[in-house]
Amino acid sequence: MTPLLRGIERFILGADGDFDELAAAAARFGYERVEPYRRLCDRRSITPEALDDWRAAPAVPTSAFKSLRLAAAKPREIFRSSGTTRGTERRSVHYHPYPDLYRTVIDATFPAACLPARSLDRGDRGRADDGSGESGGEVGRGRLPILSLIPDRAAAPDSSLSFMAAHVFSRHAATSSAWAASDSGIDLALACRWLRARAEGEAVLVLSTALALVLLLDRLEGESGSATHLPAGSRVFETGGFKGRTLETTPDAVRRRARTQLGLQPDAVVREYGMTELTSQAYSRPGGERLRTPPWMPFRVLDPDTLEEVEEGETGLLAFFDLANLGSVCHVLTEDLGVREGDAFRLLGRASGAELRGCSLTAEELGAA
Repeated sequence: MTPLLRGIERFILGADGDFDELAAAAARFGYERVEPYRRLCDRRSITPEALDDWRAAPAVPTSAFKSLRLAAAKPREIFRSSGTTRGTERRSVHYHPYPDLYRTVIDATFPAACLPARSLDRGDRGRADDGSGESGGEVGRGRLPILSLIPDRAAAPDSSLSFMAAHVFSRHAATSSAWAASDSGIDLALACRWLRARAEGEAVLVLSTALALVLLLDRLEGESGSATHLPAGSRVFETGGFKGRTLETTPDAVRRRARTQLGLQPDAVVREYGMTELTSQAYSRPGGERLRTPPWMPFRVLDPDTLEEVEEGETGLLAFFDLANLGSVCHVLTEDLGVREGDAFRLLGRASGAELRGCSLTAEELGAA
């Protein structure tokens, strides 16, 4: 482990470190190790010295991950996007040389955001002893029943979301937990049986995409005709959109429906914002739609044409500087529109082609097809 990698890990764990210093070092690391990124900086006459301010480091559009190898070292994991938004022939590829750093990110953010409080109180804050993703030591305490509507790694070995779900299972799942998704689809019958069998027991956690949650709620309603309440303290983790499906609903409406139909408290449906091109995630604030990033992943909202930062309350493209992306490029420009509200942001949806002029120009400078 390099000193920089160790420093980033310590910062993520809240031990010590200065974000600005680490971000500057990470930007220079990318300049030295990732040839397309160095080319972009050189074309803009941005020297390594100018990278002392992380905001000066050029943000790489997510579209560049579809055609360029953005890797600072030999990858140990290769993640690919689903490709369903704009066709499977152009999938983003994230070459990840530091998957243990991804595990550290999950351990540092997921439990506090998503686990029922009683599970945290029983000791789920510990980390795996060897960093392998397998649980050890005291992490077995406080395990809880988990139902996953996200495919496991056997079904989706190149999915960063499946990587996350598998790590959550290894760290926090009780033996009564179940995977209700595979490469053949979601087993809704199994999922419904599992939930009903635990209606009177301890709190449970459901891992789901927005689309899978719609399908589950429809199936529960169709089979029983009434609400299926989960035990007090239960939570639902929800991420993503509808993967190209046209539905007469919206993700926020689905979350409201889940709270009502499953008998959950307002803060019990936790929204996660993440993507293949990023290592870290943002999570919703309790009971609301605003998303907040961790300290090692600040965000900005940029004008789609100029890529200059807009004022609070104005709409623009979301950009993130993720220290945990050290193995590829830390500064990532998304195709998602959002608006800053204090130290959080509200997601407004995907930008249209006409709103991606700045992204397109940057991709051309990178040499991305």
